[in-house]
Order: sequence, then structure tokens, then C-alpha cells
Amino acid sequence: MSAIKLASRYAKSILDLAKEQGKLDVVLADMRLLESAIKNNREFYMMLKSPIVQGDKKMDVVLHVFRDKISDMTEHFIGILMRKNRESYLPEIISAFIAQYNTLNHITPVTVVTAQPLSAEMQQVLVSRLKISAGLQKVELTQEIDADLIGGYVLRWEDKMIDNSIARGLTLLKDEFDNNDYIRKF
Repeated sequence: MSAIKLASRYAKSILDLAKEQGKLDVVLADMRLLESAIKNNREFYMMLKSPIVQGDKKMDVVLHVFRDKISDMTEHFIGILMRKNRESYLPEIISAFIAQYNTLNHITPVTVVTAQPLSAEMQQVLVSRLKISAGLQKVELTQEIDADLIGGYVLRWEDKMIDNSIARGLTLLKDEFDNNDYIRKF
């Protein structure tokens, strides 16, 4: 079975159970905490993916690190993954869970990349304009900083991208000058 299918099935099972028991937001918070730990700690990620480290040792590490930080439901779910030797798929399962949660609640994750941090007011204006122009119901805005943009912004959501950065404008202007028909090229 492919990793995508496996992750999707496990994510759906925990999502359905959490929804049934009214703990969907609690499990989402747990998944975001685990996602952050996996993204920010390469050793933790490598330990989960390692075929050399035994499942019970992995479970001990996870319980030691996340005890009293994640709910019992999430802890039991991770235990099931460990017993079935599926812990290496945890990062993919977390991503699938968050994607399914967003779909269920009609939330569209949007990433905005700017050269300087946006104020809270600018973020609200951006979200409201996205809702109107792109027809999005709920927007979850994530901001990234890239000084190479010089100014402007780049928006990404689903399979769409809007690049209104000064860096792109300069690149387009350079290409236009390079392809100028009025200047003879020798």
C-alpha cells in the first residue's frame, strides 16, 4: 500500500473517532504539536523513520517527550501505530489529518511570503480580500519572510500562486530588455 493511501486511512480513522467523541479540536492541537516537533527536530524525525530503533523504544521516547502535552486519544492512536510498525508514517499521517480537517471545516491554508512582516491589520485586509476575490470561506494565513523579494508579496494556496513581488517585476523587466527587438544583437 502506498504511503499516501496508508496515511489517508489512518488520518481518517482518528479524524472520525475524534469527531464522534467531540474531541476534534483537541486532536488537531495535538497533531499540530507533533508536526512542529517533527519539523523542528531532525533527530526526532529520523528516530521515527529509523528501522533500527525498535517500536517500544520509539513509544517510550514519544511518551516521555509528550506526556501531559497530548490527549489520551492521540497517545493511544500513536500506540496503535507503534504496535503495527507504522510509526514511520506519522509525519504523513499528521499532514493527511490536517488536510482532512481543513477540508471538513472548509478552511483554506494560504501562505503569504513578504520581505517584511505584515501587521495584523494588513493580514486581516489580505484575508478579507482573498475571501471576496477567490471565494474562500475560511482562510488560515501563514506568513513567511524572504528578504530576497525586496518588496511586494507572493501568495500560495491550493494549486494557485500570485507573485506580486518587486524581485519578479525586476526579472520581467530584465527579460523585456534582453528581448528588445529595437536593439541589434551582434
